[in-house]
Amino acid sequence: MYPFERFTSHAKELLTLAQTEALKAGYSYIGTEHMLLAAFGDAEFQSAKILAALSIEEAAVRSATDKAIGRHKTSIPTRIVPTSRVKVVIELAFKLCGSAGDPKVSTGHLLLAVATEGQGIAAHVLKDLGATKERIESEMAQQLPAPEA
Repeated sequence: MYPFERFTSHAKELLTLAQTEALKAGYSYIGTEHMLLAAFGDAEFQSAKILAALSIEEAAVRSATDKAIGRHKTSIPTRIVPTSRVKVVIELAFKLCGSAGDPKVSTGHLLLAVATEGQGIAAHVLKDLGATKERIESEMAQQLPAPEA
């Protein structure tokens, strides 16, 4: 589906963690909310560093996400697929990466793409917690040039 060799290893890990988040909550889809929760998955993720710098805590994101979608836990899904919005976010991350002249999509690009897309649950949670697209962009620029694995 996507050229995963164009993702950093951390970005690939974030996408895997998003799937884990969805499965733990009992969903058969991966939504932007699962990507946002996965953004905290490793303290070395650029996304986690950006969120920490913006004083956005995982507990607050998890609480807001649970309020928005709840926990589904009726059964263990046999198949899990990304939503169309997640596909748009990933495509947007590729564009953001390219326009920044970066060789690979990082967790920072994925986080920025979630905020830039603006319509998903995760974008609303970020905005409600004060992590606007502009603030994420600014923090991302301040963290350069520390490349992500």
